Amino acid sequence: MKLLRALAPALVLLSSSVFAGGSLDLSINNDTAGLEYDATKMGSPLHISAGFVHHEDDRDLLSLGLSTVDVKTKNSPLKIGVGGKLLTYFAGDEEGAALAIGGFARYMPAELNGLGFSGHAYYSPSVLSFDTTENIIDLGARVEYKLLPTAMVYLGYRFVEASEENLVKDLEIIKAGHFGLRINF
Repeated sequence: MKLLRALAPALVLLSSSVFAGGSLDLSINNDTAGLEYDATKMGSPLHISAGFVHHEDDRDLLSLGLSTVDVKTKNSPLKIGVGGKLLTYFAGDEEGAALAIGGFARYMPAELNGLGFSGHAYYSPSVLSFDTTENIIDLGARVEYKLLPTAMVYLGYRFVEASEENLVKDLEIIKAGHFGLRINF
């Protein structure tokens, strides 16, 4: 019973009735597939995200994120968010985790008729990294095109790399271009 009382606030926070909407993002190329879900907390700038990227060479990346997004300028072509992500990777015999801080930005001016640009950058120093992970970096950039008010396609590039104590060379987890589809709801 004590466990249920302790978990109740977290369950209310994560329940779908608290969220005003979100997005589902699917990205693919010949070697990788990724899926990310982002939810916006109703009445606040809080965004919660969860993602998974799989590379066929036995490399996986899991992420859980919490960000705050600028909501004061609702019709602005620039959207900026800052926060953190818990990144966990599995690459062959190597695995690790880190709490990375950073943010994202999306620029989609009306003058470009649905064309936009976005990117993200997250970094974890050794003080926020776990196991044998020294640090981790997650960078991404995209060129997006809005097909519908609720859907866009994009071409992007993502680079995720970790440094580990026992490795001479940094571990490339993801280093690839991709095609994607994002649906907003």
